[in-house]
Amino acid sequence: MKKYIAYFDFLGYKEFILNNDSKYLKERVSHILRDIEMALGQGKYQEPKNGRILSDTSQTRINCLNISDTVIFWTNDDSIESLEELLIVAHRFNGQEVLLNFPIRGVIYCDELEMISGKQTNTVGSIYSANIIYGKGLANAHIKGDNLNWSGSVIDQTVIENIADQTDVIEFLQPFAKLYKVPYKKPYPDMGEEYALHLIKGNLNQTAFENTKKGITQTFKSDNKTFDHHRVKEILANTIEYLESYKE
Repeated sequence: MKKYIAYFDFLGYKEFILNNDSKYLKERVSHILRDIEMALGQGKYQEPKNGRILSDTSQTRINCLNISDTVIFWTNDDSIESLEELLIVAHRFNGQEVLLNFPIRGVIYCDELEMISGKQTNTVGSIYSANIIYGKGLANAHIKGDNLNWSGSVIDQTVIENIADQTDVIEFLQPFAKLYKVPYKKPYPDMGEEYALHLIKGNLNQTAFENTKKGITQTFKSDNKTFDHHRVKEILANTIEYLESYKE
């Protein structure tokens, strides 16, 4: 069955794991989980428990699986209502990570995806946890995401084609994305502009641009990740170039 999929990978995750101690990793991983929950909660919160404010994910129709450096959100069907909720979640998560927490790249895709999940603990305490997610949509989203050459997210043409006869595409996507020439490591032949998820709302004056640029750069440099490599600088430059498209 066709579903909408938001597939995200963290950039520099291996170095993040290898170059930090377990105490620091636990704290930073909790930040990632916080951002996933905030995105799923869409700004709604539960009553504080033990002094901690928790996102309210009780009413979300969006599924989520996080495995190591990959976060996958997906819908239960391919309705326009499901896509809208997925875009709300993906847009929030994308902006929070790129601007403030950890460089990511993402793809919003429409195709088949299924999951088998279960957890068993035997009599001696060993765990068997089955979490298999599969489908052409997942594979194709991964392939396209791996080719992205920036920290940001793109809406694939499969999404556009699936909603073209249901809504005004430009008006529907306007709150979430804008047309942009998305950078790839290996450019696709004859690929024009695609819809890229917004990083900010509205436009940036020079001061706001410089402050936002500084924040994005810090996400690349933080967590003892390698910054001097030419590929990292290229990805950052492409990300900042997209940010420049918001300047007044």
